[in-house]
Amino acid sequence: MNPDVLDHAAAYEIDSVGMFGLIANSLEMFDWSRTTALSTDVKWPAEAVRNVAICGLGGSGIAGDLTVGAWRERLRHPTAVVRDYYLPGWVGEDTLVILSSYSGETEETLTATSQATERHALCIAITSGGKLGTFYRDLGVPVIDVPPGLPPRAALLHMLVSLVVVLGRMGVISSPERELDDAREVIAASLRSLGPEVATADNLAKQIALSMVGMVPMIWGAEATAGVAQRWKGQINENAEMAATWSLLPEVNHNEICGFDPTGPLSELTQLVFLRDPHHHRQVIRRFDLTRELIGDAVGGVIELAAEGQTPFGRAMDLVMLGDYVSLYLAIARGVDPGPVDMIGRLKTRLAETGYGRATYPS
Repeated sequence: MNPDVLDHAAAYEIDSVGMFGLIANSLEMFDWSRTTALSTDVKWPAEAVRNVAICGLGGSGIAGDLTVGAWRERLRHPTAVVRDYYLPGWVGEDTLVILSSYSGETEETLTATSQATERHALCIAITSGGKLGTFYRDLGVPVIDVPPGLPPRAALLHMLVSLVVVLGRMGVISSPERELDDAREVIAASLRSLGPEVATADNLAKQIALSMVGMVPMIWGAEATAGVAQRWKGQINENAEMAATWSLLPEVNHNEICGFDPTGPLSELTQLVFLRDPHHHRQVIRRFDLTRELIGDAVGGVIELAAEGQTPFGRAMDLVMLGDYVSLYLAIARGVDPGPVDMIGRLKTRLAETGYGRATYPS
């Protein structure tokens, strides 16, 4: 492939909904949501919270994973991300339930919302509207509003910053101001160094994207970068319309590494991406090193990326921004419009048509 393909303005004309323009507005999204979440009236007292459930799917759910990952050792209450129709049995009147749905119409989250309100949980919604922002607001659920009209995956900063602020206000995480400031600085640096106007020779995101064309990326993270790996995978799936997987260390060292055969088909098709944090546990650092030593020759390539930033949340956002840009450049390199997600729309249509009938399986 021509290494200069991503440096021509005409290549970006395929971007029908302006995904590159949306990522360029990241700082405005960050500031808007930080201010809004701080000013929204939340009636629940922080001392009422015993545990936390963050309900969300896709771009709304990943906000929970990124937050829990960045603060995993500093969470003041047990916290779980729920990607399901059913709430765990432990959710009750002393549970803070964050209902995270950009559209406000996510089927699974609305079902969980119904259960949470029936159990008199301490519910707070983050949404741009839909049933979550209207019907449940009228039932007394506090709603942190985010602007409508975006592809949900492009609204990550709205959902994520709102979540961090509200968890800080509710005492689940302590004083996130420094980490939010650091994340903002990291985002600004990413916009300067990774945007389309930066030539491929100086643009890490473009270089990574070009190396992934024709490959199946396998994104591996650990600790604070585990959620980031999942975000990379989802962005590659949706923006570039490519298969990709994600896993986390040390778990892969207990099973997945056994599946790599230097003579098998993975050797030519798979590209491993290691998302590393300089502050990983020392054994996790060793595991990354030894894993590459053991299976590096059994894949088509290995890319190792080290997060930059002064705080765990800032370092996570450094890799999130890089991954978002990689997925968009990968789409352009493949001649794919990064905006539409037709397959998801088709699935939702079929679900609406078939209702909740008994599942059938091909013979």
